[in-house]
Amino acid sequence: MVGRNDPCPCGSGEKYKKCCGREEAVDLQQLMDTELETIMTGFAEHGLEPKEFHQLTQLFSNWQSVLSNVFGKDMIEAMAFESYVFHDRVDIWKGYIGRQKKAQKRQRVLDVLDLWEEPFYMLVEVQQVDNRILQLRDKVTGEIHQMVNAGGAKKGEWLFGVFLRSLRDGKPTVQPAEGLITIPAFQQTVIEELAARLKEGVNDPLDLYRPFVESIPELDLTPFQDEVMGLVSSFIDNYGLNNEVIEGIAFAFLKEVPVKARKPEGVTAGILQAANDFGLFEEVFLTQQIIAGELGTTVGTLSKYRDMVGGFVIERLDKDENAQPRDQNQYRQPYIMPEVVTEMGTDPRLTERGLWEMMKRTENAKSVADFNKVLQQPNVKYKPATDLDRAQQLCYEAFEKDGKERERLAQEALELNPKNGDANLLMAEFVEHDVEKELHYLTALNTGYRTFDDSFDVLWGYVPNRPFLRALFSYGAWLMEQGRYVKAIEQLTEIMDKNPLDHQGAKWLLLSAYIHAGKWEQAGDLTDSFALEDNTGIGMYFHYLSDLHTGVLKPHERSQMKQFIKKRNPHLFKLLQEGKKPGAFPRHFSLQEGNKDEAELVYWLIYGIGEVDEFLG
Repeated sequence: MVGRNDPCPCGSGEKYKKCCGREEAVDLQQLMDTELETIMTGFAEHGLEPKEFHQLTQLFSNWQSVLSNVFGKDMIEAMAFESYVFHDRVDIWKGYIGRQKKAQKRQRVLDVLDLWEEPFYMLVEVQQVDNRILQLRDKVTGEIHQMVNAGGAKKGEWLFGVFLRSLRDGKPTVQPAEGLITIPAFQQTVIEELAARLKEGVNDPLDLYRPFVESIPELDLTPFQDEVMGLVSSFIDNYGLNNEVIEGIAFAFLKEVPVKARKPEGVTAGILQAANDFGLFEEVFLTQQIIAGELGTTVGTLSKYRDMVGGFVIERLDKDENAQPRDQNQYRQPYIMPEVVTEMGTDPRLTERGLWEMMKRTENAKSVADFNKVLQQPNVKYKPATDLDRAQQLCYEAFEKDGKERERLAQEALELNPKNGDANLLMAEFVEHDVEKELHYLTALNTGYRTFDDSFDVLWGYVPNRPFLRALFSYGAWLMEQGRYVKAIEQLTEIMDKNPLDHQGAKWLLLSAYIHAGKWEQAGDLTDSFALEDNTGIGMYFHYLSDLHTGVLKPHERSQMKQFIKKRNPHLFKLLQEGKKPGAFPRHFSLQEGNKDEAELVYWLIYGIGEVDEFLG
């Protein structure tokens, strides 16, 4: 406890009652802050001579010509001013501080002024925000600093500019100059280039700011993309997610994947749901219905873009970082996603293995930092910790192979876990007898019933559920191949009940099974439930079948139909003319209007239907 007649602890030499203890107890740090602010303001007003202002004017003009496309005029002037007085002519700054020290009585203020004599450029990551105090990590040196959060910085953001070492409540801190720049975490190109230039040493401060200019082509967004980013940011703020990774995923997806959408709400919902699937909402629980409802879109639209975003993230994780360009001019062209492509087949989608491995790599992440660490190590291979996980990984490897290698990997997975669903589906391909095949299918189904998690709004979105849905689909397709259509209808109906959004295209097999079983009324009810785009794609052929079945077509209309099919997909017309039995349902289709895969799928579905044979005859 300081007595009123004791020397003031600020070091002024005055008694406490005549210094910091006068009137009501005034906070010592507040007094120091006020005094230091006065010193800093005094430099801007009185620290320069007229000839130095002339030099500054020329400097402003130069910086303006380089940075005007990125920063506002006031910001450029602040950065140029700081480069001049804190780097180019730091002698002016040191001279001013020296004069202030001579006039200063408070020792604590003198201690800060001693530290202020050595300003420096620094790039730091905000690692923690606690009661308006930021914990910062220097990108170049790894040194940890403390700073008052006067600008509302968020965890995960980066700060760049001129800093002064200081003291607060007797503890070391740093203080930024006015020209401090906040850099979002997703602007990794800028961050890495800036760090590289700082490591080389600062000769011309303007060179430190050029990466912001060079990044313009990468960072510039269209008005539509800006609107999506705005919706994403608002959603994050409204729900207190405070997660920069979500914005990073959104930005990268919008820049690299051409999206044809009329409204930004659907794309935004898909981005957010993908982030939710990856666990980025942390403790905030939001269903797909809530996300879609908040943005005024449908769950179906959300799911469409969620799949696109999820696939994009996995592709990015799988890219070899050695293939990345070394400079901005060599930045790769964005890949083009076909406008309408649907994947089908008994094998997993191409992105599923990556989603599963990512889930396994991040399931023990306890923080955003842990999750970021995984994202920043795309070339680190997932190493299963258990035989069960190794068996599943072997299955994914087998799905990517053919022939003997596919069988060998499947057998190895089955030895590790005889009840693995995918291992049994794979082995069903290679055993000869139908009884053995069905036993493998039933084993896969039994495993699926035991492990299936129905707590998710969209069951397909939880990757460990997919082997079970795949087993239902594969078994249903095999039953159709055997002519057991009623049993196939049971399996395929169960898929539609569990996953109404039908990511597998099971509705087409179910529709075919109804028709093969003579259940035309049920087939009609199913087609009535289709979305418009289904009726203009593969569904169109089934509408033709219905017309042929009801006999409403006149001879010239049947002839016109034949010519239309021949023109729309000549591959299908050729298959129909050849009339060969199609065999097992294919492992993978990439469907586009008029391509061979569409022809093979439609042919597999309608082969053996009497109306088709009559039509061709």
